[in-house]
Amino acid sequence: MSTRLPAPRRIALMVLLSAVLAGCASGSIGSFPNLLRRIESGDTRSDHEELAGYYDRQAALARTIAAEHRRMSQSYEGVFAGGRGAASLPAHCKSIVDYQMGIAAAYEGLAADHRQIAARPMFKARHEQMRRRD
Repeated sequence: MSTRLPAPRRIALMVLLSAVLAGCASGSIGSFPNLLRRIESGDTRSDHEELAGYYDRQAALARTIAAEHRRMSQSYEGVFAGGRGAASLPAHCKSIVDYQMGIAAAYEGLAADHRQIAARPMFKARHEQMRRRD
């Protein structure tokens, strides 16, 4: 009896593990309610920089998922070559790749916007005021 998981299950397990680890590594934002609080109350440069970092990590996760499905598509093409059926499987994987790459681009846009907000002069002035008080 083999204890080795089939390739699709191993990949699914890796995706799930990646998502869990990304959640653990997401800094103080962590959960969705914390993300909403940070968005609603984000009034410092560090708030916006942290949001940008969160969105960068989400983009990286989406790119990881896309890369995994790209490899799955190639595997399916090799396995089902020659008319053995299930020819739509590579197309499904390619669709997921496109979808995840779009998500990554959207997260990168959010991160860039928060970096622009963090760079605004009002945050620089506020940061200088806070440093003077210390």
